[in-house]
Amino acid sequence: MYDFGFVLKQERKKRGLTQKQLGDKLNVSEATICKYENNTATPPFETMRSLAAILNVSLDFLYGNEPVGSLSLYGLSDEQAEILRNLAAIFRDQNSSIRKKMTGEKYNILGRITANLLEKS
Repeated sequence: MYDFGFVLKQERKKRGLTQKQLGDKLNVSEATICKYENNTATPPFETMRSLAAILNVSLDFLYGNEPVGSLSLYGLSDEQAEILRNLAAIFRDQNSSIRKKMTGEKYNILGRITANLLEKS
């Protein structure tokens, strides 16, 4: 089941925003943001558009029609968006190729090493 309030809270926290800060950006009160996050109020469409822009996610994502973890291309030029699509395709092909050559255990170890390196950078 889709939980808009949970998604909103998660995305807000990812960006280091308090409820008050997000409310200020939307010109609504902190209490209103709290209501959105507790699913006791639903933002109007225009507010959802603003939320999508502020959080750099798509409206589909906010409405639960896009998988979590997808990348919004909002605000990018057509050329920049195409570069990112091509880069993602290259990574998918590379990952697929690597998975075919590695055992599950080795792939898991590689993932843990990568995560550890990213934490230290």
